[in-house]
Amino acid sequence: MKSSYFIGGVIVAALSVTAVAASAKEGGKHRHQRGMQITFEQLDANGDGFVTIEEMQAHAQARFMELDTDGDGAISLDELKSKFSERAGEKAGKHAERMFSRMDANGDGKLTAEEMAPKGDRAAKMIERMDTDGDGKISAAEFEAAKAERESKRGERRAKTFEMLDTDGDGVISKEEFEAGKEMMRDARKGKKRPGSGQAVQDN
Repeated sequence: MKSSYFIGGVIVAALSVTAVAASAKEGGKHRHQRGMQITFEQLDANGDGFVTIEEMQAHAQARFMELDTDGDGAISLDELKSKFSERAGEKAGKHAERMFSRMDANGDGKLTAEEMAPKGDRAAKMIERMDTDGDGKISAAEFEAAKAERESKRGERRAKTFEMLDTDGDGVISKEEFEAGKEMMRDARKGKKRPGSGQAVQDN
């Protein structure tokens, strides 16, 4: 696909900006699904059945401006928290703080569109996966196929997590199993070893 990195960068940056706005509108309730909260119809501004780079850019700009209430070209923590909190109260505000902390790469207290976009070659890979016919735009079928793939992978991860926590295999996660799982994850982040394994615990 021609100029895949450039196209991918534009589209993923656009989706990232839009996703934050969508997550804010949902009050942060679906933070693990925020990347696909935007519908194809929202992005396909002219209704021709395809999403172009220009449409991605326009939609992202509109959502960015919605969050950038003071019009300074960046999103502050107060602006992000305000949008989250007005939808779902203090708990959503805490979610906004965590999101902001992860994204504010230079620690200047402002989020630019660049900081909100994925790093490295994830952009190119994403657009290449979505644009399966390589024509430089996303059809409704391609968009829905990408969404279905993401949901399938998300389901697989949930199933693996459940299996890991359900140590006695009875199909139910008890309070003890849940607490043990949390402790294991904490140990993994600290680089501790699982007793008897001789290996560091892995954070899946």
